[in-house]
Amino acid sequence: MTTGTRGTRLTRWALTAAALALSAVAHAKTAETADATAVEGGQASGDIIVTAQRRSQTASSIGIAITAISGETLSEKGITTADQLWQVMPGLFVKDSGYGVPNYTLRGVGFENYFVNSSSTVGLYADEVAIPYPVMSRGAFFDLERIEVLKGPQGDLYGRNTTAGQINLIAAKPTRDFHAGASIEYGSFYTTNAEGFVSGPVSNGVQVRLAGAANISSGWQRSLSRPNDKPLGDKSQISLRGQVNIDLAPDSSLLLRGYWIDDDSDNVAPTPVDGHQIGLAGAQARATTGTVRFSSGDNRVADWTPAFRPHRNNRQEGVSGTLNLALGGLTLTSITAYDHFKRDETNDFDGADQSDSNARNISDISAFSQEVRLADQNAQDGLSWILGGYYSSDRVREDYRFFMPDSFFGNVLGINALNTRYRQKTTSLAGFAHGEARVTQGLTLIGGVRVTRETRRFAGCTYDLDGSLTGFVNTILIPNVIRGQGLPVPANIPPGGCSVYDDRTGSPTYGTFADAEERAATTKWMGKGGVEYEAAPGTLLYANVSTGFKSGGFNGANANLKSQQSAYRAERLIAYEAGVKATLRDLGFYAEASAFYYDYRNKQTNGTAVTFVGNITGITNIPKSRIYGVDALLRWTPLPGASIEASGTWLESKILRWTAVSPLSGFPTVRTYDAAGIALPNTPRWSINVSPSYRVEVGSSLFVKAGVDYLYRSSTSGAGNVFQQTPGYDLVNAQLTLGDRDGAWHFGLWGRNIFDKYYYNYAGIGGNSNYLRVVGSPATFGVRMSVAL
Repeated sequence: MTTGTRGTRLTRWALTAAALALSAVAHAKTAETADATAVEGGQASGDIIVTAQRRSQTASSIGIAITAISGETLSEKGITTADQLWQVMPGLFVKDSGYGVPNYTLRGVGFENYFVNSSSTVGLYADEVAIPYPVMSRGAFFDLERIEVLKGPQGDLYGRNTTAGQINLIAAKPTRDFHAGASIEYGSFYTTNAEGFVSGPVSNGVQVRLAGAANISSGWQRSLSRPNDKPLGDKSQISLRGQVNIDLAPDSSLLLRGYWIDDDSDNVAPTPVDGHQIGLAGAQARATTGTVRFSSGDNRVADWTPAFRPHRNNRQEGVSGTLNLALGGLTLTSITAYDHFKRDETNDFDGADQSDSNARNISDISAFSQEVRLADQNAQDGLSWILGGYYSSDRVREDYRFFMPDSFFGNVLGINALNTRYRQKTTSLAGFAHGEARVTQGLTLIGGVRVTRETRRFAGCTYDLDGSLTGFVNTILIPNVIRGQGLPVPANIPPGGCSVYDDRTGSPTYGTFADAEERAATTKWMGKGGVEYEAAPGTLLYANVSTGFKSGGFNGANANLKSQQSAYRAERLIAYEAGVKATLRDLGFYAEASAFYYDYRNKQTNGTAVTFVGNITGITNIPKSRIYGVDALLRWTPLPGASIEASGTWLESKILRWTAVSPLSGFPTVRTYDAAGIALPNTPRWSINVSPSYRVEVGSSLFVKAGVDYLYRSSTSGAGNVFQQTPGYDLVNAQLTLGDRDGAWHFGLWGRNIFDKYYYNYAGIGGNSNYLRVVGSPATFGVRMSVAL
């Protein structure tokens, strides 16, 4: 079945499903309620209800930097995937690495990496279950109650530790009364997004919620070399979720959850850029093989090899159970989960109609986790606490096939195809505790501690895929390079054998070609201390110090030397933060601000590995760096119906100590330079969102609401590499909605990037050849309708 045929059938399925859902809703007698959020006026005061600290609280009463976004707001603004969250979250930087793995950076803390087996510095959670790897986070957002973004280490409250913060996705839960709803959206490039849900009781003490979504669209990227070719960018994704809640006793329940995602969509292709356009000259402008057409600033053009169309055929499913038992004044919570992800994905990352840097990733990830918590959160005596334990075990298996016959290595050295096959198993065991004590009226002390033991085991190698690598190693590398450098001379490798030379002096296998068998274990203690003070009704002052860490890991991409497959080190962050949250209800005014300073040690980052066949991207550590900045948020309702929300993050980052390997190195000479003073990657100094809106009542039952979102992101440094720098840009989105005041139906018009700005969040080198950019989507427009009776 071709993608086009499948997309057509899915479109029909989506339209039919939406029509059936709309019909069902038209006969419903009750309306969906926003259980997790306050009324609209309350939201303007910052009073959205969150569970960031494992109990229900208003966001304005918590002494941490948190942004909560309701599911209704996400739908209104067209946020349907995790990689769009930066559009509603200043300080969050999300980019497509070009190999199907999104990179998340929060307040300058991030991991710029496309390896499947690399975990994120930003914790990702779905209904309190950790998403262990970013590649598993590309599912659609649908039927969400809210999203919570917590900034800074949160290790004393959550099972899996991270350094940057957390993104919590909370799905809407089964309801005790019957509710149903549906929406359908149609827009540019034949985009159709349909979703619906049914929720209610099925027997005494048992409630069920079923939800589904279909996201379909046609391609928007045109080929530079073949303008009449089929555009790239088809999307075909189906998502289903089912939940069953069982009331066991008063204040005790069991929530069972299952989900399934089918993703048969195109991947984005990069756009090639002439090096002279970014200020390079001569050899630095990057010579390429063959004829390459460069972009002239058109945000719809890119290029790829027709026989290697960027595409993914991925499946993901999972189950979980959350048990809450009331034990007198205590609550025992147990969360058990299993997730499975299968990936077959192709990417063409040379930006040209040539086979220079083409990859196919066949991946299989399974993850099990178990969390247990005991909590006393009634706080009637001024004391609340949580004790918890966490265990997880996940396994990654991958074949990373890399094709480059048109590259320098293919044309000159005769190396055409590689396969990096590896397996990785990670186990994590942690204990954590969190407590809050009210010592005087308005003054609360906070403390937390956590200990984690995490172990990763890695086994793998880069193998010959078609005989070309074996020929190079046996006829050129061994007799001319290895022997010429006086290194131990290994035996010739057989066709299909491991081609990674062990260059580690003192290693038992020094000088051989053999699979890597590596292990990295980390045990870390972390803590948190803080204070909250209610200076006046509605005004909260807070300050805290917290620590976090992210364990080390292994290179999941092509390697030529065993030193590339050695573990990179764990990173550590000490965060200092102070802030204020203030509500002036009489003036319709809510504001919050926080200032923070991060002492960042051994930051994990991309580095350069100098090998026999050239310099290859790997993972290394920056010994010392620092980040400081300010977050601010303002919500104001100056007039009835009129509101404005403005939020922003100002960041300053700097590498304090790092002797980096120069890209100008050549084996066996390793050149270095002092990288101190350079800003960290993916840290725009300014991130600003401004969203004014106006709502007017029409007649006795209708309303009209108009809103605009202005987004600004300043430039990034590229960590010293000019070809990785990204310029600043601003975007404007807009919405116009007509609806029923009681929420029975809404009809809206929307536009995203309405001025068709050319922008990109990723710039780099496409494997062995061109300078590239992964360009953002052009202007899109559409309509949306939703009903709930």
